[in-house]
Amino acid sequence: MSVSKMAMSNLEKILELVPLSPTSFVTRYLPAAPVGSKGTFGGTLVSQSLLASLYTVPLNFFPTSLHSYFIKGGDPRAKITYHVQNLRNGRNFIHKQVSAYQHDKLIFTSMILFAVQRSKEHDSLQHWETIPALQDRQPDSHEYEEASSLFEREVLSPEKLSRYASLSDRFQDAAEMSKYVDAFQYGAMEYQFPKDVFYSARHTDELDYFVRVRQPITTAEQAGNESSLQTHHPHRIPKSISPANDARYNYVAFAYLSDSYLLLTIPYFHGLPLYCHSFSVSLDHTIYFHQLPHVNDWIHLKVANPRSHWDKHLVQGRYFDSRTGRIAASVSQEGYVVYGAERDIRAKF
Repeated sequence: MSVSKMAMSNLEKILELVPLSPTSFVTRYLPAAPVGSKGTFGGTLVSQSLLASLYTVPLNFFPTSLHSYFIKGGDPRAKITYHVQNLRNGRNFIHKQVSAYQHDKLIFTSMILFAVQRSKEHDSLQHWETIPALQDRQPDSHEYEEASSLFEREVLSPEKLSRYASLSDRFQDAAEMSKYVDAFQYGAMEYQFPKDVFYSARHTDELDYFVRVRQPITTAEQAGNESSLQTHHPHRIPKSISPANDARYNYVAFAYLSDSYLLLTIPYFHGLPLYCHSFSVSLDHTIYFHQLPHVNDWIHLKVANPRSHWDKHLVQGRYFDSRTGRIAASVSQEGYVVYGAERDIRAKF
């Protein structure tokens, strides 16, 4: 794997922040745009806002929800500055607001709720939405396929590519198409998609697929450089948060992956090919964390599109721990996505 391709999967490098003050941070590297887009990847903003806020809360507090708005398109040519505002410090809950700026203009804001880690002896009413656990820790190869090979067969094969080229000029650019393959093969996330994900003619209200993070991220409550702090000083503010030393990085990584392939799936629910939109931008993004997401294991995602109207589309995802089948997080996102008339798209494709 080349150095540049290794960097694609290095989430710690992609998201790294440099402190300017105890509550202000700037990105170390320029924020990349996803393939096919000119603006900063929304998952970068969501996850970096969460990472910045983690640097301002004690080690024994964990995020429970995040509510964010994309205010202005991010510029991949400029670094992002994050300012963390303390709204309330309580014994059991901490509220933070994070604002992201480029060129001295507000581009993104999020409000994040943290809750203190409860003792393992604590018990009360409990309910978990549960689906069957994954057998043999791998998605069924008869139903799901690795994303890059599926993309090459279902999009880049000569017959399929000529259809996509009628929808958008970018499908006539071989170099641009190779970027999609590289992103699937070497990006920060791995995907296992159902074999009809890029174009499905069947009616469905739900899309299932699997996703996980490539880079190893600890799930140990006490790990690396922070272990003594977590054991003896749980109320201390961390000086270092990384995939190796803080299990809470799983939340950061999840926030990054939670913005990927949500809005893109909208055509799947309408019998249209993916990538048939002419314009797409996220408006807001909400995450409810139900437990620590084990992002190195396959996460089973169930996506729904309860409403599309006037170019505003609501997409919701339920993320399940594939080892136990228990729900790990719930995500809602609304986007402004423009499509042509359905009959015109079908006529071209």
